[in-house]
Amino acid sequence: MDTRYEVKEQIGQGGLGCVYRAYDQRMNREVAIKRIQTNTEDSTISEEATRQLMQEASALAALQHPNIVTIHDVGIDDESPYVVMELLTGDTLEDIIVDGSLTWLDFRELAMQTMEALIAAQELHIVHGDLKPSNLMLTWLPSGKFQIKILDFGLATLSPVPFLQTIDKSDGVFGSIYFMAPEQFERVPIDLKADLYAIGCVFYYALTGTYPFDGETAADVMNAHLQHTVTPLQVVREGIPLWACDWIMSLLNRLAADRPESARESLRQFLENDAHGNQAMSTGFPVKNPVQAIRSRLIVPGAPPIPTIAEESAPKQPMKTASLPKPLAPPRGSKPSIHAPTQIPKPATIVDAQAASTRGAPVTIKLSTTAKNSATSPLVVASSAPTQLIKNPKSSSRSSTISSASKLPTKVSPVSKKTGISNGMKTMIAAVLGILVLVLAVIILKTSARNAETKLYNDMLMQATASDAKEVGVDKTKLEILLRNASTVGANREREGVFLALILAKSVDGTDVDARIAEFSTKEILLPNIRNIMIRDVMRKRKNPVVVDTLLNYARSTNEPLLVTAAIEATRFMTTDKHFSEFVHFIVNTTDDSIRKTAEENAAKIIEKSSNKAPLAEALATAHNDSSEIATRHTLLRLLGGTGSSKALELTRKNLQSDSLEDQTAAIVSLGKWPDSKGFPLLLDYLTSAQDVKLRARAFDAAFTYLSNTKNDSEMNWDLLAKEAKTDEEQTRLIRSLTAIGPEKWVITLLEKYANDASDENEAVAIFANKALKHLRDIEKIQTKGNKSNR
Repeated sequence: MDTRYEVKEQIGQGGLGCVYRAYDQRMNREVAIKRIQTNTEDSTISEEATRQLMQEASALAALQHPNIVTIHDVGIDDESPYVVMELLTGDTLEDIIVDGSLTWLDFRELAMQTMEALIAAQELHIVHGDLKPSNLMLTWLPSGKFQIKILDFGLATLSPVPFLQTIDKSDGVFGSIYFMAPEQFERVPIDLKADLYAIGCVFYYALTGTYPFDGETAADVMNAHLQHTVTPLQVVREGIPLWACDWIMSLLNRLAADRPESARESLRQFLENDAHGNQAMSTGFPVKNPVQAIRSRLIVPGAPPIPTIAEESAPKQPMKTASLPKPLAPPRGSKPSIHAPTQIPKPATIVDAQAASTRGAPVTIKLSTTAKNSATSPLVVASSAPTQLIKNPKSSSRSSTISSASKLPTKVSPVSKKTGISNGMKTMIAAVLGILVLVLAVIILKTSARNAETKLYNDMLMQATASDAKEVGVDKTKLEILLRNASTVGANREREGVFLALILAKSVDGTDVDARIAEFSTKEILLPNIRNIMIRDVMRKRKNPVVVDTLLNYARSTNEPLLVTAAIEATRFMTTDKHFSEFVHFIVNTTDDSIRKTAEENAAKIIEKSSNKAPLAEALATAHNDSSEIATRHTLLRLLGGTGSSKALELTRKNLQSDSLEDQTAAIVSLGKWPDSKGFPLLLDYLTSAQDVKLRARAFDAAFTYLSNTKNDSEMNWDLLAKEAKTDEEQTRLIRSLTAIGPEKWVITLLEKYANDASDENEAVAIFANKALKHLRDIEKIQTKGNKSNR
């Protein structure tokens, strides 16, 4: 290392890298130096870590932003590569949340600063790829304002095989599965929207202290992301503007296309909603009893206005957050902050107390100390009936005076003769009293029944929203209570508690829960958004194949594209070969892109699982030849690639020879999905002769993705693709993937070709290949030594 840097001490260590405190003698400042440990037993991972460190340096070198760590220098010596960056003093967001989740005011500042940083990165087309609480550092400015710094752009500009990120169990290099976007588990290239998803997970964690997608094992967590198993933020945390809850949940959309277009667009939505002032707050629990309140909604620029609907409220329950909110404050000994606002909880109002008292809950009323004759301590009233509250203390003394006056002697008119009541009058009075008793009994019975139903309902919600909830036992009566509340609880996302209970509902009396939910969701008169959630979330997450036919029948019968999409999506993991024609039907007969896309995803899932792909290929080929719609033909051609049939090969070759660039693109994608090596020669021929630069790049990506994702593929195909790798990026991608295969003889032979090409144009590639060879030979030595010891 350059003698200008005097290393003082190690201050941090990740999965593979170490960070040191050092002194820059030339610039007279303290700095942080990041190195990669090279003594790891897994040399391939060490090489990947080295690559990421150098990549981080190049990414950060282009980024100059107050909310992104600044890089000062980069170098390499006999020990390892290193990056010199600014030394930060503070705590990571992960450390802070352990002590307490953020208040709304602190979170607001966090959200704006991190979004500003992501805007800067996205302007340069840089994807961080590993956003998580430990990569957000909170430092304090002299004025007492905190400043967020995003660290570790080590995964920036990821390789096209993002699933490799999940192989590092130490969570040191390849990202944290708690904050990774679903597409990062699906072997597809990612873009800037993966960062939006990750920062949405970070925001959720910052406000609740819990992961939005969780599980007992890594597989459970990944499945939670892929199945979009998440409890809405407003159900978990109280005291947050409802529009902000919606804003965070919009970042967590399962499909990238449903998330905001960019960090710039997302921050614009945040600022526009924040500027509206009067904001309804989340309660931290699903709500039931209606009051006169209107919910603030997330404003999406350019979208049509959403009609407001009456909000609902419920008895306050304990927050489900893992850590209670705690305002941030400068380190002890610092001067008082000139930025920190006073965060005082809103006192209970008279209306709040009246509403609570009617529910039989203890009421705490803190009267304003500025009012005349007000009490200085809280007044606690425990009652099971409505309580008459005194708004004016003077009325109390007035009432007392009237009561005393009623005890004074009054003048009574003398009665000369005592009169009696006739038998007829007695009978009439008895009859009236009897009727009154019956009416009162009916009222009592109905009230008792309502109270019993409310108790059952609240008990089920409490079970569903518990952190360890696995199931909610229901009989026919309880199920109907949940369904009735799902349809009437109101068109706001606080009804999610009811839906959680329905997702977890399990029969205890033989009631066919799934059949009843399916009937309710498709036949009852419901608001469209409630029906959408019942189908898309409740039925999909229950995963019972018996409802597939009901859902597909409904999808064919409704004219609402959103509901058709929801019904198709709900069946994705429950369908088999016999349902394949249904999705082909939707692809061929719809003009809606979202319906076609969803049907394509379902059909692709069936093809992937099928043990007899020939009939599926025949159905696709017939539909392709009969269709005149270009978008439909391209969708069917992409699906044909997954079947690997001779008919698919014929149609793909025909489209590759088309004059249409769109036809050629669809054929390239189709070949990249081929289940065996029969489509590879055709793809390679196209790659060799392609004239269009963009289509050639597409063909190389498809070939590379095919080889990376296909098991037992021949070494010859790797050698053929290596000959077609023209750019440094294409060659380094190949070297990296070949290194991951291991120290096979053919791999080493292929890497030696790159290592021996030390021309000026390929110097960087040759250096990289030589390092890869060294690591593979180290692994080979370890394996040889292990084999000898086992003999």
